[in-house]
Amino acid sequence: MLRFIFTFLVFCFGVYCPDLSAQSIPSFPGAEGFGAQATGGRGGRVIYVTNLNASGPGSLNDALSQSGPRYILFKVSGLIDAAAELREGDVTIAGQTSPGGIITRGFLVDQVYESGGSGDNIILRHLRSRPHDPEQVPTGHYILDDALRLDGASNVIVDHCSFANAIDECVQISQSHDVTLQNCQLAETIGGHFDRGGLLLNYSTQEHPQDRISIHHNTWNRIAARLPEFICESPYCAEAPLQLELSNNLIWDPQFYIWYNAIIDPGGEEHNFFVDLNWVNNYMFVRPSFPFAMMEISLLQYPQNNIYASGNKMNIYPNYSDYQLCYCCNDFYLPGSHPNQDLGVAQKLNSRHNFPMVQYHPTSSLPEYMVNNCGAFPRDHMDIRLMAPIRSLTIDPAPVDGVDYYHDGHDVNPNPPSAPQDTDEDGMPDYWEVIHGLNPNVQDHNGLQLSQDITGIEGYTNLECYLHCLSEAVINNHGTDGCGVTLTAMEMPVQTAFKVYPNPSVGKIVIEHEELSSAEIEIINYMGQCVYTTKYTGHSKSIDVSLAPGNYILVLRENGHIKGIQKVILMR
Repeated sequence: MLRFIFTFLVFCFGVYCPDLSAQSIPSFPGAEGFGAQATGGRGGRVIYVTNLNASGPGSLNDALSQSGPRYILFKVSGLIDAAAELREGDVTIAGQTSPGGIITRGFLVDQVYESGGSGDNIILRHLRSRPHDPEQVPTGHYILDDALRLDGASNVIVDHCSFANAIDECVQISQSHDVTLQNCQLAETIGGHFDRGGLLLNYSTQEHPQDRISIHHNTWNRIAARLPEFICESPYCAEAPLQLELSNNLIWDPQFYIWYNAIIDPGGEEHNFFVDLNWVNNYMFVRPSFPFAMMEISLLQYPQNNIYASGNKMNIYPNYSDYQLCYCCNDFYLPGSHPNQDLGVAQKLNSRHNFPMVQYHPTSSLPEYMVNNCGAFPRDHMDIRLMAPIRSLTIDPAPVDGVDYYHDGHDVNPNPPSAPQDTDEDGMPDYWEVIHGLNPNVQDHNGLQLSQDITGIEGYTNLECYLHCLSEAVINNHGTDGCGVTLTAMEMPVQTAFKVYPNPSVGKIVIEHEELSSAEIEIINYMGQCVYTTKYTGHSKSIDVSLAPGNYILVLRENGHIKGIQKVILMR
């Protein structure tokens, strides 16, 4: 019988630690804004996506159509040659679990034009959506013209996703409320709609009101316009002002400016769409020939608009900020025609609206922040290319005109890593469960025992802790030990029948197990990848491994069942 003794001394550092007095915890550590109270699939079952099919068992769309709280995880990597259509809410979609990343051809939540189901309570992370033009990249499946469309959605947070190659908007949010879009990249809309290809906020009804939206820490990259565009062309828009957080976004190489319009009727006679706006620390980086400013001046022309503006800057006008960068006329770029001096009649506040807190970063730090944090991870060819000019603060000379000059949106790794072993199918790899004192043969993903140690607060499930650690690992390119927890002392299982020595080792290891004569030996790295395997025969086996120094997990497995686990330290 195995006797497990685990001693963990942990210290929390460098992570987001929410206010402990709050009534509920954020969707995940680092979730902010109006959508950050979504619980997604918390407490539900685990569904693995096991193929790249457009539909059917094991597909993403099959998982998205199922009801009840659920976590959707991935054992596959690559392109799903169809749009992803979410039919039921109460779901966490964890793209960071795909070993090499997932690309879809659109992502749709629709509770306005489709009947049945639910578009409420959604967490979406680390997914790439790049529809492309089906005439140029044909498929037999449904393709969405937007990379992300939320119609009638509620309690949604979208984090660390990459949206590109749309033929309408990269992102459209309509008739939705309590939504956060954070740490995402919107890039390179293609086709004739490129000049309106960014992010559109529009429409509101009594049944599906548009309100409480946070757009923060995102990058518009080689997007011509809609940076965003916030308008509301329906009568219900006059009922109350839109509460909007628009902060810490990088607008890179645009061709237009942020657009606002108060008109709510097609005839243009009723000007009754107003906003309560936090507009903080956004940075627009443009070509020297850019003729415009940053924000549409009509935002200032209505006393019903309540605006808190601070720290908004442009690279070509470094001495101006905020209302000085509101644009009215085609001669802004001419000497003597800037800055803007018409402050209008809008209410200009001295402190931010009492919206959910967002940790603001200095405007000057946004390029570096986006290079290190924005979009889906691990980065693929397209995102690496798009981030390179930001890293060097030089603009790609290719025009922003709707032409796909690089054709890399659907490039995938032909040999992605394999998914880590998860014997009990609870979403947490065996190696990670062992390290954290869980049983890799029992589904304990909804236990709560790890939350305080890993995140600093109570309430996250064990699986949510793993997903947080994995997200931190793929973003920062190091593993579990770097996800906000330092294990300063740890004893692995004490197993009288199983010995591994010498440990630490410089490469040669002897394995002995009194009760086994035939098994598989696996050595697993901190990312859950099997980096060495061989047969175990007899009651003793000597192996010589050439791996990078570090901590590993050695697993003995008989007919798929774990018979022994030891932590192994390899040294030079």
